[in-house]
Amino acid sequence: MRLGHLHVWVSVDGAELSEFAIEYSADGKEVSCWIPSECGKKFSVNWQHTNSSPQHTLNARVSVDGIRCGSESMKCRDRTRPRVVSGSRSSVATSASARRPLLFARQALTDDDSLLNASIPPEFGTVKVVVRNVKAVDSGRPVWRGHDRSFETPVLHERSKKAIGHSVQFGAEFPAVNRKAKHTVLQELATFIFKYRPIELLRAQGIAPPEVRPTPAASSAEVLDLTLDDDDDKAEIQKVEARLRVLKKKDVKVKSESSSIKLEKDFVFTPGEVIDLT
Repeated sequence: MRLGHLHVWVSVDGAELSEFAIEYSADGKEVSCWIPSECGKKFSVNWQHTNSSPQHTLNARVSVDGIRCGSESMKCRDRTRPRVVSGSRSSVATSASARRPLLFARQALTDDDSLLNASIPPEFGTVKVVVRNVKAVDSGRPVWRGHDRSFETPVLHERSKKAIGHSVQFGAEFPAVNRKAKHTVLQELATFIFKYRPIELLRAQGIAPPEVRPTPAASSAEVLDLTLDDDDDKAEIQKVEARLRVLKKKDVKVKSESSSIKLEKDFVFTPGEVIDLT
């Protein structure tokens, strides 16, 4: 999705996901859409500013299902003219030395009625990106400022209205060095909200177009061989020519008989008429 010079999108296997039913807020600072989630697929949240000023530092904060996954700052290093700056987020820090990848997975459900009225974040089922203009507080070396988190998969009651088929979950932990610099938010520039659902659900609700099914190829029994052998062609031509000759002879004979009949009808003797035979 785009807002001004900002472009934010969600990708799977390096390809941007389709976006359906894009809507803009009245003030033009928020945009939302629906995207298809695929069970078991890791995904990445990407952003780009195509006209970044060297005087500003942009920061993108990512949240999934209402859970903050950190932020990333980007600054144009060319002080002479605006440049394109970009960033992405495909994992979340769990400690100073580890991260877990983001992925779409099947929603965990239960029939335990004690969870029927459990509190569920209103942003469940969404990937949210808030782009801000920020200012660094200090120039010291960034350090780990977070707290260790396990990111347990939420379990919903099977009758919950939030049971949408999929949820964002976190893959196996992998080693990574995590740092975070302090900054002050000067201005929130734009908010991008991606509402994810299984593609089958989006189609059933008329949000995504129906699947285009390929036209089945004709079976071998339905294929007609219209080619003719050279010998067959010659034999067919000879038959046609012979038929034409017969028809022409009949036509000549008919014309000859018609002429004779006409002459006989014209030569009629009238009584008392003198015919000179000399």
